Amino acid sequence: MNTRHKHYFRILIISFCATLLPVLVLNMILLNDTLGNNQKVLLASQWQQRTQGITYAPTLSDTHLFKTLRLLDRLSEINTVVFGSSTALGIAQQAFPDALHLYNYAQTGHALSSVIGEAEYIQRHYANVKWLVIPLDWSLGFIYQQGTPPDADLSAATAMQATQVQIKSVPLLERIRDALSYPRISSLFEILNNIRRADDKTAAFSGYFLQDASNDYRCADGTPGKDFDTIYRGTCTGFRHDGSATFANSSRVGNPRSLILASTSSHSQYRQNLLSADGSPNPVFLQRLAELGKQAKQNGGGLILFLPPLLPGMEVEFLRHPQLMPVLQKTKQILADWAKENQLTLLDAGQSERFDCRPDEFLDPHHAVSSCYNKIFQSFWRDALRPDGTISLPSADLKP
Repeated sequence: MNTRHKHYFRILIISFCATLLPVLVLNMILLNDTLGNNQKVLLASQWQQRTQGITYAPTLSDTHLFKTLRLLDRLSEINTVVFGSSTALGIAQQAFPDALHLYNYAQTGHALSSVIGEAEYIQRHYANVKWLVIPLDWSLGFIYQQGTPPDADLSAATAMQATQVQIKSVPLLERIRDALSYPRISSLFEILNNIRRADDKTAAFSGYFLQDASNDYRCADGTPGKDFDTIYRGTCTGFRHDGSATFANSSRVGNPRSLILASTSSHSQYRQNLLSADGSPNPVFLQRLAELGKQAKQNGGGLILFLPPLLPGMEVEFLRHPQLMPVLQKTKQILADWAKENQLTLLDAGQSERFDCRPDEFLDPHHAVSSCYNKIFQSFWRDALRPDGTISLPSADLKP
């Protein structure tokens, strides 16, 4: 290494030590008490059970333990469970009639294969859960994935065993990657600003770096809030008592046209997912879902399947594309024929504009917030809910 290269290398090291290193150290201190901390997840679940408030438990990228603890606590009070990935997190109780008491068990990145196994477990073990709500995501490719749904274990013993380990082992590289992620760095600067502005800086520092959670606070609608992670503190970002996500700290779509055009580009995940199996859903998934629907009817309830809403105009763009149109139409025809044959309810909400959903009710092309889902299911329940309060699910391919 010549002198010029050594000098450049020294400048890089000095720059790193002066900027990113302090950020890394401070965020690593915070993460050591949050990332993989199952005990904090348990505390968050217990707090929400007592208060019915909104909470953020470590971390929103891995919510399986928190959601399972909450589901188990709510099982005696509910008769409906919403499954799925983060695309279903916007479904809240207010989208359903009073006769259906739901818990939204959807989780970030949760594939349909896992959902089917979990729904089967709930159906086998909890007769009071009569209604199952499951999304069929073509845009994320979940209905096309190969394989057989694995067996699930949502027992209290398994969930509580996971909380017995205070801090589970998380690889150092994963901790560093998380510590230097944009949300963590942004959150750290906000924390430092809050400490700087606080009248009692010592107490403010202790609240972030030494306490298990934030102090209790009130959200805009009066709902109690408490955060068991340092990120997004005090913003009511997290999960409601019914399991739905508030998305309070997430920005909404401002320029839908650019996102819609990008969605059909050659590098788009949506395009790649659609083409991955030439539009043919996994037949094993369809068979297992049909069995879930049959059993739900025998239990006095039903299975509600839906194609999640997409950004207004996005699906229409796919149906205009010469290569993508026949593949998407093939998927929808297979699902419609299968639903009709098995007398299953299938609500196609892909073209969300038909339900008057707006672009600002989306975080991105495939994440709709609660207000959009409220409109979608309002239309659905007009057909399904009878004057005497009973429910008669329509079948096959439903559109507004």
